[in-house]
Amino acid sequence: MELTKSEIEIADRYISKRERQLAQWPHRRWLILVIFSVGMLLGYRNHSDGMRSINDDKATDLEVSRALGDGPPPGLERRWAVGAMLKISKILELRHQVVTYSLMQVDVGVMQFLAGAIMVCLAILRWNTGERDALICKLLRGKLQELEQDAAPNSRPPSQLPASPEVQSSDSRRTTSSGGCG
Repeated sequence: MELTKSEIEIADRYISKRERQLAQWPHRRWLILVIFSVGMLLGYRNHSDGMRSINDDKATDLEVSRALGDGPPPGLERRWAVGAMLKISKILELRHQVVTYSLMQVDVGVMQFLAGAIMVCLAILRWNTGERDALICKLLRGKLQELEQDAAPNSRPPSQLPASPEVQSSDSRRTTSSGGCG
């Protein structure tokens, strides 16, 4: 395979650029793993906080008990019952809002966790590809150096040939023009 000097230079630039990218990849790889691992932890924390809020019925029970108090005063049972029901209705409405927000928080936490886990897996899978690319660059660099060494002797100007073509015999001209076959 014969390459011109400009083709060799282009290949050399491309391989050098890829080698620089691969040299930066280990640092970026760890940074990517750290960032998305933190994202996974935040997702897990959001999920846990949401689940804790959903499962926290003790506060609601305490508020309902306070709303009921000691019982109705004598003669005002009906008014007390209506007032207690309104208070309990308001408490349960607020609890419903808390549970709805907590469910959204759980969903967001699960999505953050899954997105982080997927990105960590992709970074780990890309790890092997980067090592393969580094090996390919190393092999290409060796092959390119071989081609440069082969091209160096061919690029020298022929100094052994006579200066004028008239001095050459007709046999020698035929040999050089036909590619060396007699």
